[in-house]
Amino acid sequence: MDWMKAADYLEQLASQQTDEPLDAGQRASVAQLAARIRSGQRAALLADEVGMGKTRIAVALISAVRNAGGRAAIVLPAGLGVQWQKELRLFHPDDQTLLPLRSYDGFIAGFLTEEDAEGSQKRKIIHADWLKDRRQQRELPKNGWADEEVLMISHTFAAMRFPNTGNGPAGGWRRELLPNVVRLLAGQRRNFMRDSFHRGEISQVHATRRAARMIADTIIEHGLCRSVLDDLSGDHRWLAADEYKGKILPLIGYGLGQFDLIVVDEAHKARGEDSSLSRILGPVSWEADDPFRLGMTATPVELDSGQWKDTLGRISGRDDGEDITPLAELTEWISGYVDIVKRIRVEELDEPLTDSFETAAIRFQKALRPYVLRRDKRHDPEISAFQEAHGDYRVVEDLKVSPTTKGFTRDWLRRFCAAEALSILPQEDHRVKRARLSVAQGYGFGLAPESEPVEQLPQDDELEGPQSFWFDAFRGQPADIYTHPAILAAVRLIESYAERDEKVLVFGRFITPMNALTRLLDAREMLRRLRDGRHWPASKVRDESEPAVLAAMNDPDLCVTTGGITSINQMLTERYRKWSSARRTELARLHRELEALAPQDDTAALLLGYLRQDDDDEELQGDIGALLEALDDRRESADVPWSGDEMLALFKGLLDDLSTDEEQEHDSVLQSRLASYLQDFSGREGNFARMMSGATPPQTRRLLQSAFNRASSWPMVLLAQSRVGREGLNLHEACRTVVILHAEWNPGIVEQQIGRVDRKGSRWLQDLENWYGHAEGDPPRIRIHPVVVSGTYDDHNWQVLKERWMELRAQLHGEVLPHQGTHAAISPELEALRNRIIVSTPNFAPWE
Repeated sequence: MDWMKAADYLEQLASQQTDEPLDAGQRASVAQLAARIRSGQRAALLADEVGMGKTRIAVALISAVRNAGGRAAIVLPAGLGVQWQKELRLFHPDDQTLLPLRSYDGFIAGFLTEEDAEGSQKRKIIHADWLKDRRQQRELPKNGWADEEVLMISHTFAAMRFPNTGNGPAGGWRRELLPNVVRLLAGQRRNFMRDSFHRGEISQVHATRRAARMIADTIIEHGLCRSVLDDLSGDHRWLAADEYKGKILPLIGYGLGQFDLIVVDEAHKARGEDSSLSRILGPVSWEADDPFRLGMTATPVELDSGQWKDTLGRISGRDDGEDITPLAELTEWISGYVDIVKRIRVEELDEPLTDSFETAAIRFQKALRPYVLRRDKRHDPEISAFQEAHGDYRVVEDLKVSPTTKGFTRDWLRRFCAAEALSILPQEDHRVKRARLSVAQGYGFGLAPESEPVEQLPQDDELEGPQSFWFDAFRGQPADIYTHPAILAAVRLIESYAERDEKVLVFGRFITPMNALTRLLDAREMLRRLRDGRHWPASKVRDESEPAVLAAMNDPDLCVTTGGITSINQMLTERYRKWSSARRTELARLHRELEALAPQDDTAALLLGYLRQDDDDEELQGDIGALLEALDDRRESADVPWSGDEMLALFKGLLDDLSTDEEQEHDSVLQSRLASYLQDFSGREGNFARMMSGATPPQTRRLLQSAFNRASSWPMVLLAQSRVGREGLNLHEACRTVVILHAEWNPGIVEQQIGRVDRKGSRWLQDLENWYGHAEGDPPRIRIHPVVVSGTYDDHNWQVLKERWMELRAQLHGEVLPHQGTHAAISPELEALRNRIIVSTPNFAPWE
């Protein structure tokens, strides 16, 4: 491809004067990328702070490569695929980029044809329909992987396994690719022995052999036959799984085709040289003769300053674990800067210390400048103006839980004391040592690590002496978790925001307390609505929620009955029946109004189909509830009854938004788009609080994200397990409050968590604009609330994290000096030294 043509395209984008699709800061970064391309540089680390729009800049570069005739690969966490598709369409409205390639099975499926299925006619029809559907859903290519201009590949793609489970040397269809390629390169054919495979594997065998032919042809075409055969020499029939994978990954790279641009989203992840991501950036991503690598991460360094070298080595193509001299020289300069920043935070500022900082800062910036482009919130005009007038726009307020906190009973105080005692008693059981962490972070009275299931404490007969005494004091019932003082404190805090119609995002690590918090919030909201005579979208209490409901009923303000769960279910059933009857009556009225409009309006006829309800169906159909919620988001006022004219006008507006010029005349296409769109709406049958964990399917995660971003929709509270929701997700459109239920050790993770709500177009920026219009009370801020149980190991965890957080912000955000009180007296000499520190703080903005 022609890189100068790509640079021309980027410069054209950078010269535009509008903020769509790129704002001024993004245009500056694009201009800098163009300049670096012209100078011959082919690697860059885009390290903008979370929420500054890195993806939009990367998509601009991808668009430039496409315009210049090149191909691009995006290596990313698979859950971010839909968001990347949306961004790609901003530059190419007709973009048809596939969802991320996740597995070896998916790679081979890309070579399937409708004729591959064997057996009955029904089996063949099912196979053909499945293949057609996967292509329509943009999961599989229509003409092969190598024909895709842009290809998304999951970070975990190279974690594939090749177990040798067969009785013979083939080991099943998964081990068919390598021997087929070797024989084809050697000018031979591999016999197809049908009896060697299970009946259900035959289609994959055909696809694998088709893939082998394409890969072999590619290798021969590029004159790589001899070197590839040398790498594949030897007896490969009985290779161990890891050895087989090492040989197969480069072949997969040839099957995916050659790339001119590799974009690595979340480039800081999985730094090990043997990680799946490193394997992708090595053999799988087959690069052209003059490739460009763009890394993207808001946290290139998290715990150790040496991680700079790992991240920069990744984008420089150094994925083999070898020490590269130019990068190795960076280590001393980076470490020197970090060390001097630590001294500035604890020592009295004087001339020698300031001189040392200036020298170290110059070296630090010189070392990283050739690679790093970074904008942070200091460079955002709205944020800088706010900070100058009102101070920090982000406020961290610890939610301290102590024996004086409401809900901290004597039973819980005894348990905390017992846990501390168990942790210091001499014994060999490591689970007992972890008791103080277990009780503080609320994951029950067993000792579960981050991954469930719970690891139980020893039984009574395993303990004796002081251990037995303190374990008796520590023990509790499973339902007691709903009275945990930290969980109750979090409930009170969250509900204080929900009362103001503000959404709350909660991050945690451990499933048990997150489940408890979710169910308790739901139970309390249900009782509150029953008390106030408002609708609750359920006709009974789910079995798993009964302990939480019983715990919530202990609150005198929420005790709506003394009859327990049975009485609650009776109330729910009766109220749900009345609500359903009223809604059915309203729909019947709307149906009649729309029937009168249908003869003259085809769209009214289409809407009638969605509102049609069977007379004997007591429950509202899912499409109706979802459509009403979707249209309700578009109403000026939700308090007045619907009219047929209003509903039809809003429905037409929705269809207009979903259609393109080419598709307006195709009702089937529009209906398909509408059905897909309505999947994002729950029909108000959702929950007040919802949890997103590793077990949550990708489709459900997308629906939760979409619903949480709508101010008028449930959930009002979203609890996200840290490893699932901390990166890439946009959760900022209706939320500006983050609760950290379990503190992390890694400050980079906390920055990513806060970044879910601190983004361009955030709820905070919307609220700020409204505040400027009225200027009543204090200005809005993004609020972060870590839940900390005072005096426990949990408290120590948070103190360590804060220290690491300050070190991280010194390297990435320019926050070197400790905070000075607003009214603190300061001498002119000290003020001059402080200003020298501020001026010389490293800056990697594209316009510097």
